Amino acid sequence: MNQSYQERESKAVEAIKKAIPPSLKKDMLKESKGMFAELFGNSEVFPKHYIASAIDSVGTKTILSVAMEEYGTIGIDCVAMSANDLATLGSVSPFLFMDCISCQSEIQEKAITGDIVKGMSKGLEQCNASNILKNSVRINFGKGETASVDELLSSPKPGHAFEIVGSMVGFIEKSKIKNKTIKPGQKIIALQSSGPHSNGYTDLRHHLLNGDFETRGQFRKKYKGNFSLDDKFDGSTIGKILLEPTMIYTATMARISKNFNVVGFNNTGYGLKNLNRAKEKAEFRIYNPLKPQPIFDLIQRESRFTDEQMYKTFNMGMGFFVVCNKEDAEDILDIAKDADVVGEVRRSNKTITILEKNNKKIVFEGY
Repeated sequence: MNQSYQERESKAVEAIKKAIPPSLKKDMLKESKGMFAELFGNSEVFPKHYIASAIDSVGTKTILSVAMEEYGTIGIDCVAMSANDLATLGSVSPFLFMDCISCQSEIQEKAITGDIVKGMSKGLEQCNASNILKNSVRINFGKGETASVDELLSSPKPGHAFEIVGSMVGFIEKSKIKNKTIKPGQKIIALQSSGPHSNGYTDLRHHLLNGDFETRGQFRKKYKGNFSLDDKFDGSTIGKILLEPTMIYTATMARISKNFNVVGFNNTGYGLKNLNRAKEKAEFRIYNPLKPQPIFDLIQRESRFTDEQMYKTFNMGMGFFVVCNKEDAEDILDIAKDADVVGEVRRSNKTITILEKNNKKIVFEGY
């Protein structure tokens, strides 16, 4: 039986969890288990802070980078994947970013690695929160690694395959973790995304594009779409819109968290199911979702995905969620650009998300 990629991923993650002995997680704050960023403490070395850690890759968005021969922004995506997970903590100060570029020979010989890392550097410049939080913790570009993997990877353009993984650690004051709870009556604010970000790109490519750039027969047949990367759309081209880098929310969350007690959710893979990662039993009712960018409408029309499929695969224009007290919502909207109240937290005997869309209630359970 063929399993969906989400089912396969869940199975793989469960196997990983079972393979890690509790002794190797002894310094992890238990409240951070299963959340976007894990917190670790050592009172001797950093008595007033926790270390926050996150890691992720860009995934198959790199295929479009190769197909378009555009490598200047994909590094921003790599930074954003980890930075936005840390941003869910609020007043976090990113401190160290590390990367690994696994690639084929042409990426090395043409020094394309430099273009990729320039993008990472641009992304890191967006992550500094020291001026906002009034501390001396600044982001640093830590140790990087490049691995030659000609026999391991392949791409539409021979010799140009690459995968990038980034990891970020930061500091957050222990006092800033207290009283971060989800409770009925709170409002849910969505911060606008810059587009599909770096999620759902396998489904996106196969349903939207015709694959005219794909030289590998076994993958070319997966493309069912009608569009080329250079086709005009929404004042740009399909390719440029799909390569738009992921928005980084670190600074916005730092500004919000300076004065307000909020909980953040990165709307990455699994879409609205990300809200179900909350520890509390609660219903996240989304009744006023942000209007998705036109590219999402095109994807849905071409793929014939239901609203449920779209909202559990893509961010649908909502890149990040902020859960806040009702009385703070308007002040937070004054801080956050391109944001709006999209819902509220309601009482429930289980953790669940419900979207009201087109006169229907779509239920998202589990994660």
